[in-house]
Amino acid sequence: MARYLIVFFYICCNSLFALGQHVLSDRQKIRIDSIDIKKNWRTREAIVREELGFKAGDSVNQGMLDTMVIRIWNIGNFAKVGYELDTLFNGNYVLEVMAKDALTVLPILSFSGNREDWSLSAGMSDNNFLGRNIKFDISGTIGTNAKSFNLGINIPRQLLYKNMSVNGGIMYGQGKNFRYENRKQVSVIAYTKKQISGGISNPWHKDFKYRFSPNFGWSVFQHVTDTSLVETDIPFAGNYSINYLSISVGESIGYIRRMRHQKDGWRASLGIGAGIGLDKHSPFYYSIGSGIDYHKLFNKVVQFSAEYSTGYTSTTIPSLLFYQGANAVKGILTGEISGQSYYTMYLGWHFTYINRDWFAMEQSVYLNWGNGNDRYMDLYFTKPLYGVGTGFYFNIPMIPWLSMRVYFTYSGQNSNWFRLEL
Repeated sequence: MARYLIVFFYICCNSLFALGQHVLSDRQKIRIDSIDIKKNWRTREAIVREELGFKAGDSVNQGMLDTMVIRIWNIGNFAKVGYELDTLFNGNYVLEVMAKDALTVLPILSFSGNREDWSLSAGMSDNNFLGRNIKFDISGTIGTNAKSFNLGINIPRQLLYKNMSVNGGIMYGQGKNFRYENRKQVSVIAYTKKQISGGISNPWHKDFKYRFSPNFGWSVFQHVTDTSLVETDIPFAGNYSINYLSISVGESIGYIRRMRHQKDGWRASLGIGAGIGLDKHSPFYYSIGSGIDYHKLFNKVVQFSAEYSTGYTSTTIPSLLFYQGANAVKGILTGEISGQSYYTMYLGWHFTYINRDWFAMEQSVYLNWGNGNDRYMDLYFTKPLYGVGTGFYFNIPMIPWLSMRVYFTYSGQNSNWFRLEL
């Protein structure tokens, strides 16, 4: 008798405490009776719950669970995301959601570029301030083309009305830009700059389905030219002081799923801006920009990416023109693509050979090209600058700021073949 009691007690305990994971079929829908958020240390539970898309007592299918994982990944502060769907002895379903924090309090100490075109930044950033997904950063930058101080904050949609997010920032510094013809410097502009800015993103979104919800931005800025900032025989592009109120509106469609450094999905965007002069020396101008990017993650290793970006501005003021560099087309110097209009394109295959919590490594093989001009249609009828090469990306997902990118690119004669980003 005692033996049967022991067996019965063992079976009851296993039924009550041992959880059995379930995988739903495509059409199966079940009621979630309780939700348990398993996190390790920082992000507030409410932030994760805001991304579930449902609550305890709701019925869900497999598609809703997959979307939940995507949304939690896209918060951007986790090194590992997953879930288990389990049952208790009474048949109730328990959803255990795991969101493992990455280290998002980080020093900003980054370098990008090479001997001819470089940038060094230092400061402090927190992408998950107070565990509420608030982004706050303070930094300073020195480099070939700029010296600046920046302070920025972004309050995320999880804390605001109908998924909107708001941001703001201040910046003070110096800028310097060369223009090129046939890859040789022909003019330069140097100036001090002051700016205060803000914005609202997705003010009416309620979910991740598309509905018209443009982003709004504004800034007040001043540029004052200063010839003492450059020591060169290259002609100075002009002397002026301008003051503007800039306003912009933009919208995007599509959705990109992010899992650590990997991407899957597509997105297209369009933005329109206007510069309203605050004095007689600052004439009105308008600008327009658009882009589309597509990423296909075939499996855990292989990803294909294609990107296109273009822009036009009506202003002829030198410090307000477009100046594109190696971030747009690998292997070129900042300003080799410049003017009132530009376009850039990128095609690349990405191979993630290692993707663990404490180390990930990706190799890319890419073709990159683009052009700049003061007349938009001339962009597509003149020979573009190009770059072809390979890059290596090393990172620690648990500590996102510990990363390094190395690019080896050939972009024709006098190509800037090596670029390092830390």
